Amino acid sequence: MPTLIRSFSNHIYHNDLIQNNDKILLAVSGGIDSLVMAHLFDHYQKKSSQNIKLQAAHIDIQQVSIGSKKINQLLKFFETLGIDLQTISAGMDPERKYNCYSCSKERRKQLFTYYDENDFSAIAFGHHRDDLIETGFMNLINHGTLETLKSVDFMFDGVIKVIRPLLAAPKKNIQYYAKQKQIKVINKNDCQYGLNSKRSEVRQYIRQISQDNKAFKKNLYNAILEYNDRDY
Repeated sequence: MPTLIRSFSNHIYHNDLIQNNDKILLAVSGGIDSLVMAHLFDHYQKKSSQNIKLQAAHIDIQQVSIGSKKINQLLKFFETLGIDLQTISAGMDPERKYNCYSCSKERRKQLFTYYDENDFSAIAFGHHRDDLIETGFMNLINHGTLETLKSVDFMFDGVIKVIRPLLAAPKKNIQYYAKQKQIKVINKNDCQYGLNSKRSEVRQYIRQISQDNKAFKKNLYNAILEYNDRDY
């Protein structure tokens, strides 16, 4: 448990993710990653000398809505943390092809619009080390590069600052922290579109190769860091 807290704080410090008086928007899906990220941010806010403000947002896409019961569970979770959670309803154009990519794109559009309209300093996503590895491997397969997620990213000519304070943390550490803190997943990642996504396929590839080569995942991670000139 202290390991993840330390990893979270160190990643913020070493990558200069947060400045004093920042107003940070937490992107919340209801999955374990975003819930643990919110819990860690609450701890960080209380212990840090930096004066930061936190707010969370959940984008509820009509076609794959998590439903009012789970939204209420989300609201209660964030109420216990003392963090305001805004739920933003949205829907996909029925004329457009609906898949995991188009859903993700719409969620980001809604998040970035809310960010821009409410003067936030940064938006935080709960991406972790396994996401970094999967993204690098996806780019290797599709584009011949090992480019991957960044700890901090500036989008739309610097208008939006994206931060990923859990990027150095393995998924298993997040799951362990959640178990110790009794944080239970509210929105399971079992969407019919997500289960058949390209990322899901890549995750399965990595799992299969790792069964025969135990060092594969670690070697891939190190290669990705070297390619992107990073050291986590």
